[in-house]
Amino acid sequence: MRAENAKLKSPQDVIRGFIMENVSAAELDDDFDIFESGIVNSLFAIELMTFLEKTFEIKVTMDDLDMENFKSVSAAGRFVQQKKG
Repeated sequence: MRAENAKLKSPQDVIRGFIMENVSAAELDDDFDIFESGIVNSLFAIELMTFLEKTFEIKVTMDDLDMENFKSVSAAGRFVQQKKG
């Protein structure tokens, strides 16, 4: 999904869709910690960051590499909104 398509949905909706496509979860609460729960691993964190960069046309820097930024749909959505300014 490119940024043009992402604009039609909220960042949280787009991120939720990506996560649900990649894990076996029927539903996903926006505040559910995907890493603490064990449904994803650190490799998925890289995939998620790459997805966010490409989809929302943002740059994830070394300073951004904090799992708090990516641990849930809500956290990742806030991160994207912060990076978009």
